[in-house]
Amino acid sequence: MQNISHQSATGKLVSGYLFFCPDKVTLNEALLCSAKVILCNKGGLDACPTCQQIQCGSHPDVCVYPKGDAFNTQDSKVVIEDSNKKPILAKYKLILIKDLDNSSEQSQNKLLKILETPPSNTIFLISTTNLNKVLTTIKSRLVKVEIPPFDSNCLDEIFSDYKNKEDFSLALEYGNGYIGTTLEILDDEDFMESYNLAKKIVLTMKSSAEIVNYLVPKISKNQFIRTITLMQSMYLDIAIIKAGKSTLIKNKTLLADLTTLENEFSMRALTSIIKRINEINKKQYSNVTLSLLFESLLTSILEVKYLCK
Repeated sequence: MQNISHQSATGKLVSGYLFFCPDKVTLNEALLCSAKVILCNKGGLDACPTCQQIQCGSHPDVCVYPKGDAFNTQDSKVVIEDSNKKPILAKYKLILIKDLDNSSEQSQNKLLKILETPPSNTIFLISTTNLNKVLTTIKSRLVKVEIPPFDSNCLDEIFSDYKNKEDFSLALEYGNGYIGTTLEILDDEDFMESYNLAKKIVLTMKSSAEIVNYLVPKISKNQFIRTITLMQSMYLDIAIIKAGKSTLIKNKTLLADLTTLENEFSMRALTSIIKRINEINKKQYSNVTLSLLFESLLTSILEVKYLCK
């Protein structure tokens, strides 16, 4: 973002940018902020009429796509028409395209035509959560901009209205520095239930006779995936502690508890457990009884733990 601000100030903007990171909400904010920086003569500080128009979607020189759920060939056609129109109020016409990875190859190929010979005074700001789903020919014509995670202080300020929530600190830990992921956790009423279950399993499960205490009858797919993902994160943290890198762990609030488990697991056991959970996370669950799969996972964790002593 600083590079775009500098390029805008020095008149060195290029015709197109491709923003990427794993989080859609963060990407959408990046597109809007970039549009403000480019069109606002006050540095995009949100206080001016230009920034306010961009924020509420009423600026005549900022065109946002897709119009529906995913960018399609009709959107590509309209983009070509809009990009050839001269700006009305600003120096540039901005074409914002969200989630290009959700579009078809046909739609992208049609868009490619205008990217190959972009009109003067038109700038394309395009976002994707998956660079692999964007055509190589499109990527080669755009300047790639990776949006890094926000630091904890910034997220703390963004989500100041949530500070009284029980899972506020956990949301910051598990949000990975991205707005959308953090917001999903804060708005997910079942997150704490999954977190507490994962913590209970990792910290207290000692024998196969105890497994029944951790089973959830009719566990949902979302709860299943969330719980085993949280477990994997905690086992990974134990491995990190065991490697002498405790400052790098994700579950900082559990540092003391996880440290006490360091000697219970060999590095080989932790590696096998993390790998097993990762394999299960990649499975499709259409014809699987999740409660049985969950029980099987807990059993295999205990087996690995004691076989790899």
